[in-house]
Amino acid sequence: MNMRVLAVDDDPVILDLLQVILRQEGHETVVVRSGSAALDLLARPDERFDVLVLDITMPEMDGVELCGRIRNLPLYAHSPIIMLTAMSDSHSIETAFSAGANDYITKPFDVKGIGPRLQVAERMMAENRKALDVGPMVPKPLEMKGEHDISFEDAALINGVDHHTDEFSLGNYLSTMEKHRVEQSSVFAAHICAFDRLYENCTKQELQIILKETWIAIAAAADHARFLGAYVGSGNFILITTSEIQDEWNGLELLIEANLACSEPLKKANLTSSVRVLLGRPFRPNASKTKRVKPTFDRARLLLQKRLEMESDAG
Repeated sequence: MNMRVLAVDDDPVILDLLQVILRQEGHETVVVRSGSAALDLLARPDERFDVLVLDITMPEMDGVELCGRIRNLPLYAHSPIIMLTAMSDSHSIETAFSAGANDYITKPFDVKGIGPRLQVAERMMAENRKALDVGPMVPKPLEMKGEHDISFEDAALINGVDHHTDEFSLGNYLSTMEKHRVEQSSVFAAHICAFDRLYENCTKQELQIILKETWIAIAAAADHARFLGAYVGSGNFILITTSEIQDEWNGLELLIEANLACSEPLKKANLTSSVRVLLGRPFRPNASKTKRVKPTFDRARLLLQKRLEMESDAG
């Protein structure tokens, strides 16, 4: 599939190299050297791009800020965004994914790998466009209970919250993580209890409130940790932390519960008593890059299921 790519980097050598590489792959590439120039170009009705490649480190407006501003443009809310970075700083990469990036490539990059990475991003993002964007909460009194834009199993992209991305991008983040960071990281899953009943008995608006406020409560409880996560459907979230969380594990659910109890949107919707979260045990990700994402995510789901079964037996 031939694509039209916008590349943004303040280094003309990198831009020239990208143009050569992507031209050989059959893609048309337009280049600009600043975030403001990129936004001006994206605002033009006669311009349309399939994939965006942004350098993280640029003067005036860096790539993370540019990424966040692009995500606010309706035409590019779901377009693949790949970051270029010469840094191995995990915080910068986490921030980029939280701002809406879907993948990243570290400089100096593998020339042969760029084209396929763009094609995978385009294909996967096209499949993920069915996911729900949880946006501003506007009262809609005519909504029917149990009628939603996503199925029970569907993932949802929650806009306007920190440390959140989609499942595909979370997998990219994990798969490109350097070995020393994998050894310092933990993965775990979280579940909204009785989500099947909530799904059937809530309106679309109420379900959005539950998803958004649950994530905010989780993020606030783990605010000491460096982490990124995604809502993966069926009331489940998967999170990756790059700071130690094992020691605080026993108290994390209580913090989440306290945060949910203080949520004003849940109070206004009379949902505070309906939302409870259980966590699966944290573990180290799979070390193998080629077998890291699916086995790790599957194990997170399995440990969560064991926790839910233990809770059910105890009840």
